[in-house]
Amino acid sequence: MNELSEISVLVKEYVSPETVWLVPCLYALGSIIKRSIRIDDTLIPGILCLVGVLLSALVSVAACEPVGWMQWVILAAVSVGQGYVLAAAAICLNQLLNQLIKQHSRAGALKKGFDGKEEEDETGN
Repeated sequence: MNELSEISVLVKEYVSPETVWLVPCLYALGSIIKRSIRIDDTLIPGILCLVGVLLSALVSVAACEPVGWMQWVILAAVSVGQGYVLAAAAICLNQLLNQLIKQHSRAGALKKGFDGKEEEDETGN
């Protein structure tokens, strides 16, 4: 449980509130790419990172208007960091949802087995 609190602290520290909405968007994009037959599944994290960085940069430029070159460098560095964290959060969300679905289906199967009733065959006996 300690690890989970450490992860939440990192996300709160490195992700601005304006970009949190990108996590479900990246999750949806990853699900769409997963169903695609043209893109290999191993490329999904890289694609999500790239899109996360680009969208984070877009939100950052819209939020503050950088004037000097140093502000542009800082904005680029923050965008790269946020984009990677957002993509990682979307990937972790996918893994969490997959595990919840698997655990729910296993619990349902176990519950049926523990009802104390033997399974009936197709004839009803």
